[in-house]
Amino acid sequence: MGMFEIRSYLPTEIVFGPGKLERLPELLERHGLSGKALIVTGRSSTKKTGLLYRVQELLKKAGVESIVFDKVIPNPISTHVDEAAELARRENVDFVVGLGGGSAIDSAKAIAMTAKSGGKYWDYVPAVGGGKKPSGALPIVAIPTTHGTGTEADPYAVITNPETKEKQGIGYDVLFPKFSIVDPEVMVTLPQNQTVYTSMDAFYHSIEAFLNVRAQPYSDVLALDSMRRVVTYLPIAYENLQDLEARTQLAWASTEAGITETLTGVIANHALEHGLSGFYPEVPHGLGLCILGPYLFEYILDHAYERLAIVGREVFGVYESNDRKAAELAVKKLRDFQSLFGVNKKLRELGVKEEDIPKMAETAYRMMKGVIDVTPGNLSVEDLEEIYRRAY
Repeated sequence: MGMFEIRSYLPTEIVFGPGKLERLPELLERHGLSGKALIVTGRSSTKKTGLLYRVQELLKKAGVESIVFDKVIPNPISTHVDEAAELARRENVDFVVGLGGGSAIDSAKAIAMTAKSGGKYWDYVPAVGGGKKPSGALPIVAIPTTHGTGTEADPYAVITNPETKEKQGIGYDVLFPKFSIVDPEVMVTLPQNQTVYTSMDAFYHSIEAFLNVRAQPYSDVLALDSMRRVVTYLPIAYENLQDLEARTQLAWASTEAGITETLTGVIANHALEHGLSGFYPEVPHGLGLCILGPYLFEYILDHAYERLAIVGREVFGVYESNDRKAAELAVKKLRDFQSLFGVNKKLRELGVKEEDIPKMAETAYRMMKGVIDVTPGNLSVEDLEEIYRRAY
């Protein structure tokens, strides 16, 4: 490990625990948020569970009126962000509440930034968009309903351009929520497949931060802890979706993993997944990560085996003194673990066309060069293509 550098900046107040949603009015007051809120949410789940109504009532209790933007789709698109930012400007909204999974909260962040900074969302996307810096953002409140993205604890948002199929993450300090309420009670309604996809999203945030060439002790501690919690508690939640202890453990694993994103960040598996779901938006992000991750880790084993060996021993209980063998066993154990939930699919089973692979690799490389550069093994476009082919 030797020398390391750390930048730790997390200006978000995180209020974590069962029942904490009730504290929304008092948190709004403490952060000086009042007036009118725009609630950004998905098309149906927060309505079906009654959560949207509950949040509106809590806002009302704080004297805040609210309007709702509920068009967010699982891989959110920039045209929706622009439409909602326009609505926020027109209605003179004072702050934005992201209520839902990563798609809703990422959209809320992007909307808050675009509404305040002007123009269109894509103006602020580096590399492929306008590359402008935002002048600010409306205050953001995050209320996650899934235990996966960690977006409640990081300055990132991921949005797809539906015209070009480019799926791009942005990261600006103005995107940190003012406060986030992580209440595992609102997560017990997550269906079984989403329970798996979101938990594995958190797992991959952690393992990728741990393998990142810029890995450092602060995020290592969180990453290993987060992975252990997922491996211990996902099977329990999978069997009993109502198990509040399991949900609480998985929610904390996700928030920890979100903090590792802020401290260190992910590697090429996220680039590969963005290449995949940019072209095939119906593929859930967590599923894509599960399919591609083990192939990436095998591919970079020569450059990452010392750290993979630690994952093998400390997360999967591998008993093997040889680092290389322990690393190989770690990847095998990861596949075995994923097989409990049926997520070890091949890309062709998802309907991916083989002829799309070169274009997916090219787009992933161009859009996500930042995370590819911090991946052990100096990966090229050709390497990404080869990993897709192995997963095909």
